[in-house]
Amino acid sequence: MAKANSKFLKQQKVFVGLLLTGLVILVIYLSVIVAQDVSLGEFIPGEHYIELEENYRVRGNKIEVVEFFSYACIVCYHFDPLITDWAKENENVVEFRLSPLPANETWRRMAQHYYTLERLDILEEHHKKFFFAVHEKNVNIGSPARVAEWAKEQSILGYKEAASSLYVKRKLASADQLARSLKIASVPTLLVNGKYVITITDKVGLVRMLEILDYLVEKELILSSGAQ
Repeated sequence: MAKANSKFLKQQKVFVGLLLTGLVILVIYLSVIVAQDVSLGEFIPGEHYIELEENYRVRGNKIEVVEFFSYACIVCYHFDPLITDWAKENENVVEFRLSPLPANETWRRMAQHYYTLERLDILEEHHKKFFFAVHEKNVNIGSPARVAEWAKEQSILGYKEAASSLYVKRKLASADQLARSLKIASVPTLLVNGKYVITITDKVGLVRMLEILDYLVEKELILSSGAQ
């Protein structure tokens, strides 16, 4: 009788051992499946970016990325080379453009300067130069006259006339309207294909902004390929 009980206990131990082993294997298997289902680098709307309720209309076949910025913003200054390199690397699928945010008097003056350079067709030459002057050389941007003085030092002809032109006024009005309609209140902010907004937060820094941007561009590429 004692031998029978001993044999029964051994069988129970073996059974329990096999059961535990099976459970461990099952947990490992499920963990692998879950890990495969969760994409690396996936970001959450409302936490890492905002999904707009009403999409902003974009034109063209490429994915449009708009950066709202200001020359007066030191963070924008540090972000500028990062987003410029990103835009060049993705130029085959992305149409990138800047939109200066005229949120206050100083920022409006900076937006006017941006569109003045654009009107004179010298933006590419002087964009980074002016950014550098503001944040590295502490150029005074406290008045239109001070900004015009910088333009004079750069031998830019026709600056004052261009700054007061109808072209610049229309561009300023358009930029202001876009920012207001999307409720853009801080810079740098990215608008991705008229659907998503990425802003700086306690969870999103400059490098993370680009990671989220990559994620959303890839998302849009998948959606566009599925629609074709």
